[in-house]
Amino acid sequence: MILHQEEVQLLPTKWTVNTEAFRIHYHSDGLKVVGFIIKPKTVHENAPLIIYNRGGAEDRGLLESRQLTGLARWASQGYVLLTTQYRGNDGGEGQEEWGGDDINDVTNLMLVARELPYVDVSRAVMYGASRGGLMTYLALRNKIEVKAAAVLCGVSDLLHMYNNRADTMKGILHRLVGNPSCDPNEYIRRSPIHWADEIHVPLLIVHGANDVHVPIEQTRNFVNRLSELHKDYRYIEYPDADHHLLNPDRASEILGELGTFFAGKLGLKYTLS
Repeated sequence: MILHQEEVQLLPTKWTVNTEAFRIHYHSDGLKVVGFIIKPKTVHENAPLIIYNRGGAEDRGLLESRQLTGLARWASQGYVLLTTQYRGNDGGEGQEEWGGDDINDVTNLMLVARELPYVDVSRAVMYGASRGGLMTYLALRNKIEVKAAAVLCGVSDLLHMYNNRADTMKGILHRLVGNPSCDPNEYIRRSPIHWADEIHVPLLIVHGANDVHVPIEQTRNFVNRLSELHKDYRYIEYPDADHHLLNPDRASEILGELGTFFAGKLGLKYTLS
């Protein structure tokens, strides 16, 4: 599954002193896809796993040194983190589809994890932001084996998002998903508001009320649907926040919420700091 890996340098911070990152190529549907492993330098057996799903489209939102360094906060707490750039990006083969077959690039990270002798795949969680939130919901629908999942400012109704975005994003969606005026089915198929009943793991959902990229109405409607279905979820809404939830003033608080949530679901005794 892992075809190649090479170390990448993280920026110097208090949480990268004892962590390291590797850029990998791995197989997904026969394609060579680029991803990353971020881990403690000294890792014990049975380390818990986090799968992280990035936002953006194509080269917008690619994971680079700054983002990888931020993700290393999890490794500083003993987690091994796996993430993907999605097919067709950063030198990977194929073409991303914003929730089409590229969802396999996420679910196949579990096969990557099984090749790492220091990872306990029975203690896995997942989270994503924005488009990565959509990929998180889709991976759950595809029965990825995680104990819990978190979504930050995530897409839950792709058609609603299309109708509320500027022409640049509409052009990207036209190219990667299709024209919803001609065939809305691909948008519906990618939208968890239509299949919330197929999500069966505990969720932590966080959104900002001033989000203009993924309107808050999406998440409010989705949370209402989860409530109707008696699903296990917790919802946190920040009235003064926009799409950039993890800004310096708020990052520690939100990541602390995620850390507490994941630790509780995995039976761990520590949280993110």
